[in-house]
Amino acid sequence: MLRENRYILRQANIAFDLALSVAAFLISHLARQGLHDLLPPGWLETASLRNYIWLLPVAPVATILALAWNGVYQDQRMRLGPRGQVRRMAAACFEAMLLLMAVVVLLPPETRTSRSFILILPFTTFALIFGKSLLVHRLLLRIRRRTNNLRRAILVGSGEALERFAGMLAGYPTWGLRVIGVVTDRPELQGVAFPAVASGGMEWAAGGAAAPPAGALTEAQLPILGDLTHAADLLWRTPIDEVILVPGAATLGQLHPLLEVCEEMGVRTHLPLLFFPGRIAHPEMDLFGGIPVLSWWPTRTIGPALVFKYAFDRMAALALLVLALPVSLAAVLAIRLTSRRGEPVFFGQIRCGLNGRLFTCWKLRSMSVGAEERLAELEGRNEQDGPAFKMRDDPRVTAVGRWLRRFSIDEIPQLWNVLRGEMSLVGPRPPLPEEVARYDRWQRRRLSMKPGITCLWQVMGRNTLPFETWMKLDLQYIDNWSLGLDFKILIRTVYAVFSGYGAS
Repeated sequence: MLRENRYILRQANIAFDLALSVAAFLISHLARQGLHDLLPPGWLETASLRNYIWLLPVAPVATILALAWNGVYQDQRMRLGPRGQVRRMAAACFEAMLLLMAVVVLLPPETRTSRSFILILPFTTFALIFGKSLLVHRLLLRIRRRTNNLRRAILVGSGEALERFAGMLAGYPTWGLRVIGVVTDRPELQGVAFPAVASGGMEWAAGGAAAPPAGALTEAQLPILGDLTHAADLLWRTPIDEVILVPGAATLGQLHPLLEVCEEMGVRTHLPLLFFPGRIAHPEMDLFGGIPVLSWWPTRTIGPALVFKYAFDRMAALALLVLALPVSLAAVLAIRLTSRRGEPVFFGQIRCGLNGRLFTCWKLRSMSVGAEERLAELEGRNEQDGPAFKMRDDPRVTAVGRWLRRFSIDEIPQLWNVLRGEMSLVGPRPPLPEEVARYDRWQRRRLSMKPGITCLWQVMGRNTLPFETWMKLDLQYIDNWSLGLDFKILIRTVYAVFSGYGAS
């Protein structure tokens, strides 16, 4: 489906964007000067192009690097669609601005650089690059409507998946793909003769003793060119650029001979994986020892953002352990003074971590010794629905423990779990194994991300929320995770801790 000269087009696209970035630099300067003239005196200082002309070689290069980093120069038209491309362009322009800001901050104070110019620059750059993309899109669409510069393709298969894929292809004429017909894999049509189809000055029809089917068209109004037994003959006699396999009745083993023919003849083949339309998990292509593998990820794949999250977790946990040392020592002393000889200060409990891995979750002891053995006698007083146990006036909680829980001081030792990599600062709370055993299947997905000390439901009500709301908020966090969301939860956690909001 991709143009054979895509490398040349990619390099031309980069060169064009580089030129547009230079133009955006100059236009931003003019816009900044116009803004200076419109605003009241003193709002903006007078700035000459000489003050930041040294940025002229830097800004376009930063923009191109950001565009490349966001995958704009990969052929993403089919993967992302127009909206996905626009989002990536906008993100790249914003990232380039942040990079320029960092450069300016690191410069000596005597270097005069207009901050307002740097703020205007990404908007100008985005407008020019987006406008260029829009014009190129419309130009290609017009050229392909007026010429025969199209790649000829056939669909192999049958059924609803084929009809859906054919309809999708028809909606994107700028891909330059023309489907001339279908090779059916329906068992009842194998060996059936089909009407001859004119194809580039050539005529072809499958042989067979049976009468041709009425109409010989699919539901997508595409002509049926033949069956699997005659597919090789079709490729031999008809100019075909692409073969798209969308099997409805044939197995992958039955398509193996056709794949071999396409490989020998140099015809591109594609296999749309429509057999599992995932609602949550997103597909990713990978290589296992050189073998292409399609993987479905129900959570975010490991990337720069997650690497930063896990690195930040450990650095922040170490810093917080040091900062919280006075409070921790005071809490340890309070527990020791109110406990009997030999009773532990810390409480370790087996919890379920990432994908159900068991680990010991540490806390400062806030309950009396042997509290777990007394759980059965209190089950009737559980105030929380679902498998979790919550009780506002739990008699097992000590007087010191009640104070520790109110301000979440008892959870400080979990920073050690974060430092060990068993937990994260933000993530679904780690459940008990017996709670997990009573989960519904959809609730189990909350274990697909590393557990955390704080989470979304803890800053939205903590123990006042129903159990099912916990689960839904955890899944909402997993599906919408971002560094920004983690930051918001951490900020709201500070308020929840100091106010004691929702604590029991």
